[in-house]
Amino acid sequence: MSVCGFTLIELLVVIAIIGLLSSVVLASLNTARIKARDAKRFAELTEMQKAIEFYYDANGKYPPISNTHNHASSWTTFTNYLKPYLPQIPIDPTNLYWYYDSDTGDNNQTYGMMIQIESSSNYSKVNNDGGYYNGNDPNYYEVGSQPTYCMNSGYSGSGRNWWGGGQSVCGGGN
Repeated sequence: MSVCGFTLIELLVVIAIIGLLSSVVLASLNTARIKARDAKRFAELTEMQKAIEFYYDANGKYPPISNTHNHASSWTTFTNYLKPYLPQIPIDPTNLYWYYDSDTGDNNQTYGMMIQIESSSNYSKVNNDGGYYNGNDPNYYEVGSQPTYCMNSGYSGSGRNWWGGGQSVCGGGN
């Protein structure tokens, strides 16, 4: 009598191999998803920058909103300024923060904007964006004239912070 089939050990080995392979594939897939979300954020940030510049061209100043982010009620006011130039305002795919600031200290002639990113492969972009939020905060990518201005204006430490400047452009003043 000959019995054809698999032993329990053989089945367990095959199941273990399949489990190991699927975990490797899923880990790679998750990394690809994170990178894709960051790529989408960077593309949408570029579109927001264009809308902000169109607003400036039409009004002679940047949208006059200080220290807002996409989880604050003032974000609606900010996005309403941009709707003529960007009818579909981006929504972050995982609800991470987007920040915007333009201050009355320079009559809204400068602005800063930053987004949170997920992938550590983009940290080199953060470290080279010219802004204050790098090194200790590798998840924030900054654009606009305020971050660079505050870094180059001679302020030190938190004085270079454009986001926390109150009505001044930088934490250290104008």
